[in-house]
Amino acid sequence: MSGQWLAKQTGGNEVHVAPLDDLIVHDLTDLCPCGPTPSPSPMGDGSDGWVYTHHSLDGREADE
Repeated sequence: MSGQWLAKQTGGNEVHVAPLDDLIVHDLTDLCPCGPTPSPSPMGDGSDGWVYTHHSLDGREADE
């Protein structure tokens, strides 16, 4: 099974990458039930930002 992913900037220094059409609708915050993994990421202006990678509940990562 494979699916599409959404990347959305939700704040000045946060980007959330979440699976579309998953078994749940992902809350694009760090409090999402899937337990997103935060990773530091440099921003274009030289400041530090965060990328939150959400985990699918349909198992698509195993196939990608």
